[in-house]
Amino acid sequence: MTARHLSGSSSSGSGSAPAEPSVLFEAVHSLRKVTLNRPKALNTLNEDMVGLIQPQLQKWNDSPLANVILLKGNGKSFCAGGDVKDLANNLGDKATWHKSSDFFQTEYATDAFIAKMKKPVVAIMHGNTLGGGLGLSMHAPFRIATESTALAMPETKIGLFPDVGASFFLSRLDGQLGLYLGLTGARIRGVGAFLSGFASHYVPSERLEGLETRLSELAPDATIEDVNSAIEEFVADAHDLKIAAAGSYDLIGPKRRAIDQIFAQATIEDMIESLKKLEDRTMNLKKLVLKGEEEEGEKLGAWAKETRDNLEAFSPTSVKLSLKSIREGKKLDIEEAFLLDMRLATACCNPEIHPDFKEGVTALLIEKRPPVWSPPTLSAVSDSSILSTFFSSPPPFSNPPLPPISFATPGGPAYKAYPHARFSLPSEEEIRAFVVGEAKGSGDHALNRSDLIGKVAATRAGKVGVKEKVDEVIRRKCEVGQDGYLKWRY
Repeated sequence: MTARHLSGSSSSGSGSAPAEPSVLFEAVHSLRKVTLNRPKALNTLNEDMVGLIQPQLQKWNDSPLANVILLKGNGKSFCAGGDVKDLANNLGDKATWHKSSDFFQTEYATDAFIAKMKKPVVAIMHGNTLGGGLGLSMHAPFRIATESTALAMPETKIGLFPDVGASFFLSRLDGQLGLYLGLTGARIRGVGAFLSGFASHYVPSERLEGLETRLSELAPDATIEDVNSAIEEFVADAHDLKIAAAGSYDLIGPKRRAIDQIFAQATIEDMIESLKKLEDRTMNLKKLVLKGEEEEGEKLGAWAKETRDNLEAFSPTSVKLSLKSIREGKKLDIEEAFLLDMRLATACCNPEIHPDFKEGVTALLIEKRPPVWSPPTLSAVSDSSILSTFFSSPPPFSNPPLPPISFATPGGPAYKAYPHARFSLPSEEEIRAFVVGEAKGSGDHALNRSDLIGKVAATRAGKVGVKEKVDEVIRRKCEVGQDGYLKWRY
């Protein structure tokens, strides 16, 4: 196999050893690889890296010799987010505030470019895939999880907000799952990344080398369906998927019903009040815990306490800002979502109007102490202050200036739904449409479990994991009559 290696990085000074490239670029036949190469820093993105990636992607997007683009990381992590320590240091001087907003501008432009590339992009989400790592991967049509995958958007903990287009992808996860994950920073591991909708495929890590080889063998004119078929050759089978999921993914059943009920409420204060009731067992559990789920129901109190403690410990402004941004994101197209992120991130780079980003990073990651938030409590953060600081136009600040984002990629118009969702597991909404007879091909009669699995599986060409997803939705959202027919539980 022939391969051509390219690298990108700033070089060391004269007389010293050359710096290890922070990003590696490689061509193997028609496959093009981008490898993040800061393994000791868990491949966190710095200014050098974000400046290198998009120009190379642009060249490959325009090249007739290039086809599949592979994103991965060296070491045990794909990408543990942005190097926010550098950004916080910039915020120590008004003259350098713009350097942090400039970083976000370049990062978001790269993520937006990936979201609309003509060439199929495959992201290997092994190990830590946090924050900016999800920005690089979530907008790609193919997102590969392994048993080592650990996903999270932990920004509210450090005084930021779920950015990198997260208002778009979190708001399009099933139910209130995305809002819960965006507000709390909870992690999803392993096969849970696949079952929850973050990953499009689940491939055991020992098969990744074979998958790369297979992708490199595809012809330059291979279609996106060809790429999907190649990946499907390496996914875990149904038996291995079931074993991997056992005990490792618990956002199902009573806990998931609790998430959907609590995080659908209008305000953070209402959510916290419901969590308190669940914690002290004064909440009516009739709709949350069904017959046979009593053991799982017993665990809800501890989960509610942990969730409430986190919401009250994280930056109050960031928590309320994140609630607003994720709910707004559901209304936006992909370009509008990145423009919103740029507006919010620029405000976060002005410590005079939002001191919590600088404080959160400095306290938690640099000085290793508890942060001092300003304002200090959720009750002290008004909805009007969130709107005026982060959503008003023009913004109430001029430093740093609000930078533009270019959407120059020739990948077609902006979209409000991911155009390649058919390669992932079906959404809960797709399954609901079959149960209630709204989906094309659902028929005129009620469906039983076997009917539903068959009809949904047919939309995904028998994809592994569809049966497991449909079964979980049936248990959580459907009533099964004595005749076996399903009725959607609202």
